Amino acid sequence: MSEIRDLKPDINEMGWLEGTFDSRSLFQGEMNITIFDDSDESREYAEKCIEHYNNLNTNQKVLDEIQQKLSAFMFYMYDEWKAMEIYDDIVTDTEKTIEVYKSGKQLLSCLSHPRLYVELPEEEDAATEIGYCIETECPWEPEHQCSIIIRGDELRYVGPSEGNTPWDDEEEYYCIWNDKDNGK
Repeated sequence: MSEIRDLKPDINEMGWLEGTFDSRSLFQGEMNITIFDDSDESREYAEKCIEHYNNLNTNQKVLDEIQQKLSAFMFYMYDEWKAMEIYDDIVTDTEKTIEVYKSGKQLLSCLSHPRLYVELPEEEDAATEIGYCIETECPWEPEHQCSIIIRGDELRYVGPSEGNTPWDDEEEYYCIWNDKDNGK
């Protein structure tokens, strides 16, 4: 039985499929999914990605890494917005998020409108490896949102959504905030 409901072609006629599924992992409740292909193989692959995603909450190592990288991303962006002195609304929203974080809550609780993006790897034999992107709205990066990229059981990237996929080369995931001590 399919996890994906209401699967239909995207409204922009790009050849993608869009639907929803029940998220039981990082985010709870109905979650949107975009599959970057309209083939039976892609649909089957998306089902495997959903199953993997729904089990992420049992992988404490990845959960801890997500929290740490979200924190570094948030503090870096806070410093950047504050230094520009023209984005008071973003600075204020980020300060509220920092207070939530300092109270002991997970930063995932501050992200909203999650969507799972699934793209088959280009190499045919790699289709056995799971990879997907979770994109959310984010108070400290309202323009570019937040992207969390998973490949296998490894967190590959946490940062602004810049079109990266799980199949990119390692250097394409570089984030300056991972070089600094932003865990404040």
